[in-house]
Amino acid sequence: MRLLLKLSILVVAIAVPLFAQSGPAPAAETTPGDFSVGYSFLDLSFAGKPAVRFNGIDAAAMITINPSWAATVDTSFYHAGRDIESGHASSVLSALAGPVFTVARRGDARILARGLVGVSVVDGSVPVDQVYFRGYESRFSWAVGAGYERSLSASYAVRFNVDYLRTHFVDNSAAVAPQNGIRLGANFVFRFSPRRESHRISREPN
Repeated sequence: MRLLLKLSILVVAIAVPLFAQSGPAPAAETTPGDFSVGYSFLDLSFAGKPAVRFNGIDAAAMITINPSWAATVDTSFYHAGRDIESGHASSVLSALAGPVFTVARRGDARILARGLVGVSVVDGSVPVDQVYFRGYESRFSWAVGAGYERSLSASYAVRFNVDYLRTHFVDNSAAVAPQNGIRLGANFVFRFSPRRESHRISREPN
């Protein structure tokens, strides 16, 4: 998980100077927002056991505020197969929201940064005194991350995200403890129709 985080930071650090030559797009090129859906992978460290790898789906809606800022609502669901020792499957459901900032833009591509807060429901099992207990924990969670978006046309794009996700679950001492996770996503983006400005035509008297 640490390796994934370091690689993500490195990619962003290299890409930002390359994009920095171009500023944000003019307002005429922005759209009211978009909807995205796609595959997501989560590497989450369950307390008292090795990290669990989840596969899932991510869906998000984003509203454009101006060429540099937007607001997003992001929902995701992950599922992992049955644990060999406990015999239970695990899942994570998250609903997060927060601001999105366009760090840099060049041509049909841009780099995004975002901070999200919300709630995550973690369902899993944990060993307590050599006995596995299953349950779920619904707690405040947050995420920070970056994304790379590439336009395919005026209406469609692809977006790749990497986030550090902070959730909570019960540890092997039966106490609620924080969890550290890294999630990677590849989403298909559908953009809403661009804003249209109305123009008035005035006639001068002859």
